[in-house]
Amino acid sequence: MRDAGSNPPAMEPRFSLPDSTPRSSKKEVVIGGLRVYVYGLEELTHKSDVEVAVLYLAHNRTRTYLVTEGIAHEVLHRYRSDGRAGKPELIAVTFNMRNHGDREISADANKTWKDGNEAHGLDLLSLIDGSAQDFSLVLKYLPAYLPWFKKFYNVVGGISLGGHTAWRIAALAGEHIHAMWVVVGCPNLTSLLLSRLGVNPACLHTSTEDLYMIPYDNLYAAMTDEQRRRWPRRLSELLGDSDRAVDEKLPAHIPLLLQHGVLDPLVPYKYTVPWVEAHKDTHRVELFVQENTGHSCTKEMVTRFAVWLDELLQQ
Repeated sequence: MRDAGSNPPAMEPRFSLPDSTPRSSKKEVVIGGLRVYVYGLEELTHKSDVEVAVLYLAHNRTRTYLVTEGIAHEVLHRYRSDGRAGKPELIAVTFNMRNHGDREISADANKTWKDGNEAHGLDLLSLIDGSAQDFSLVLKYLPAYLPWFKKFYNVVGGISLGGHTAWRIAALAGEHIHAMWVVVGCPNLTSLLLSRLGVNPACLHTSTEDLYMIPYDNLYAAMTDEQRRRWPRRLSELLGDSDRAVDEKLPAHIPLLLQHGVLDPLVPYKYTVPWVEAHKDTHRVELFVQENTGHSCTKEMVTRFAVWLDELLQQ
């Protein structure tokens, strides 16, 4: 037990690609006007007429594909280094999310309510929905651009904004997805954003986790003028539809690895726990909540995912 006068343990740092990790080959493919980056093609032992696993990675808000590129290099290296036979070979795919990197149109649209962006709710949800559509498009067409593989095993992963997006990709194109990895992403964005907006659940006789269940008219009556401007009825309806799709349309065949930090102030794991509890009997889901960790993807999370994926693809 830690002494009362001792310093608290240091927060776990974000994942950073070690210099010692070999970099996989990188190929640019343009699909539907998107610059898509494919990693690991040159390292494949068998380059035709085989099954291949594809890891799709969605990056954080205000970052670029270079974040997920680093994770791709690390996971591909660990997967290849395992040495066990009988599993499909692995490649990875990522690209810049909408309004990020070379696709950025408005820096202000990536800001939050605290940064002064009154349209943050709409900007965030439309970005998530649009990015989910982009990934669904790439999932659909990549096999045509890589026709020498006979079968694709698709794994979708994302961090923060990318994690929110991964939930929506699975709800949108679940029949094409075989596994999912989500880091500090939320299946229930309504409750998360209403909490960030400062809506007081006590005034509505509910909890922060259950704010999504409150009808809009009741919310409206309890909100300030500022909150009403930032949470219009149409946003509430759109987000409700999106959350229900995650709750009802995510296929039970998809194994899930969900990861959070105990000390995450932006996307607390308490917003993921109700989904896990509601679906643990119908879905194969593992929830890992890391101590001394805030809103970040850590080395431990990446390592756990690499082991989880390797074991999954052995089956």
